[in-house]
Amino acid sequence: MDPATAVIVSTVIVKVCTLLALGIRLRWRARREQQRQRYLLHVTEKVVPGGHVEIDDRDSDGHRLHVKITRTPVSGEDQAA
Repeated sequence: MDPATAVIVSTVIVKVCTLLALGIRLRWRARREQQRQRYLLHVTEKVVPGGHVEIDDRDSDGHRLHVKITRTPVSGEDQAA
């Protein structure tokens, strides 16, 4: 194999590996976002009527998900519990 062919082949291999790595990372991020969305939907479905959900969501790889759930007491409910 002459040097010019070796350079071309190695360049193509590097480009393919780079694209493959980007594709894997994109797929991983998409799955993570889907899991996050499912979690948030699950949490909001479980909130009692009259409850309140606050979501503080930061990403761009600074990962932060802060969920605060408050609910209004039901009349006749024991406040000590």
